[in-house]
Amino acid sequence: MRPVQFTLTLLFAAALLSGCASYTGAGLQPGVSGQAEVRAQMGPPVATHKAPPGAGYAESWEYPHGPMGRHTFMARFDAAGKLLRIDQVLQAKTLAAITYGTDTQADVRALLGRPGMVTGPSRLYGGEVWGYAAYDGQRKIILSVSFDAQGRAQAAGEAPDPDETSPNDGVT
Repeated sequence: MRPVQFTLTLLFAAALLSGCASYTGAGLQPGVSGQAEVRAQMGPPVATHKAPPGAGYAESWEYPHGPMGRHTFMARFDAAGKLLRIDQVLQAKTLAAITYGTDTQADVRALLGRPGMVTGPSRLYGGEVWGYAAYDGQRKIILSVSFDAQGRAQAAGEAPDPDETSPNDGVT
């Protein structure tokens, strides 16, 4: 490889790696990095959310990778604008934080980010059903949240992603 090609290859690799770092916020330091540094590395958030009472943070910034990406990161900040942590929220365990009958679509949006797909109305509850592509370990899953006609969360769950299975799975 000629020196110019080698140099260009190294520059391309460095740019690619720095892009990956900004995807997750790797390199940002909780308690040290501020909102300006997060914005410089991760870009502008798709949305900002005020924290619910007792959440342990003041505000979160939403960074979805989709619309059907399997990662949505929430950068959590204290009242002074210092980064506390970055959470990958598209996980089945995040659904446990939903309070059924009380949490609104805005509450769920602040918890999980924007949905990858919206269907409905649900026959059972009368409102929208929000779907999110996610991972459960290495397995692709779909998280869903069902709302009533007033926009309150009534049920949530996970299911295998249909794209992950084949009609011949388990058949020899």
